[in-house]
Amino acid sequence: MVLYHLINNQKGRNVNNTPGFGSQSIPQKIYFVGFSTVGKKSAPYTLTNADLIKQDLLNHFNTEMGSRVMMPEYGTRIYSYLFDPFDEFTKSAILEDATNVVNSDPRVELVAIDATQEDQTLLIEISMLIRPDMTAEQMIVAFSIKDKESF
Repeated sequence: MVLYHLINNQKGRNVNNTPGFGSQSIPQKIYFVGFSTVGKKSAPYTLTNADLIKQDLLNHFNTEMGSRVMMPEYGTRIYSYLFDPFDEFTKSAILEDATNVVNSDPRVELVAIDATQEDQTLLIEISMLIRPDMTAEQMIVAFSIKDKESF
């Protein structure tokens, strides 16, 4: 199971970058609209723009490569590295696979990516730009070894 942490989730941009009285939020233009029931108990199930793209990326990370019917190249091999020693070879293989996942989405331009290991969790930190207006977004995808053992 993959955990997802959102670092930067802006619904609008603050005109003067100060929260509180006197600040105005400019609504974002909607470019992408989708549907997801993940983490929601009731409607609305609609996701837009960065939220939709992040959920799509998370779905891609949640899929083991070769597990999708008729799409053997869809998914990630990161699960096969969870029990390997976290050395430079493993880190480079994880980063290559994660980069391929992010680059497979044409709505995203990858800015930076890094992998670290804390306790029994592999963390992948992703910085990206969302097209077409090049909004900066960040996300952390966590692969837990404990959750993998329960399968």
